Amino acid sequence: MFFIIEEKEEKKMLFIRTQFDLCTGCNACQLACSSRATGGYNPHLSRLKILMEGENFLNRPLVCSQCENAFCLRSCSVKAISRNPETGVVLIDKEKCTGCRECIDACPDGMITMDAQGKADKCDLCDGDPLCVRYCVSGALKLVTLITGEEANKDG
Repeated sequence: MFFIIEEKEEKKMLFIRTQFDLCTGCNACQLACSSRATGGYNPHLSRLKILMEGENFLNRPLVCSQCENAFCLRSCSVKAISRNPETGVVLIDKEKCTGCRECIDACPDGMITMDAQGKADKCDLCDGDPLCVRYCVSGALKLVTLITGEEANKDG
């Protein structure tokens, strides 16, 4: 009698976990992100947002979820959006992007914007070492690696 053992392919997905209760609203994460993304320090040009609710002094970081079933990826008619097979990060190919804005409309969290050249832009997790996480002194942002359903924190 022969048994066939089916090997499951391990999937690895990187994403940033946010903890709003630790966020102080200092904007260091946004400054680090905008510096890498645009070469300047402007929180409005970062690829993440800090939603500030003044009444309770609540600061809520909002980042790209790197969705498993990414609407932005599915909405792109020119296939400019793809998923990195090694990290699971959803990426935009600026050469293929036509600037149609379909991905912007498809993103439920509003995490895709247009860059100065009229191309779609979003978080690419800084190639696996996100500066926003590195410069978040309060620990409100944490890089997490999800492997076949189990989470393992990555230093960051």
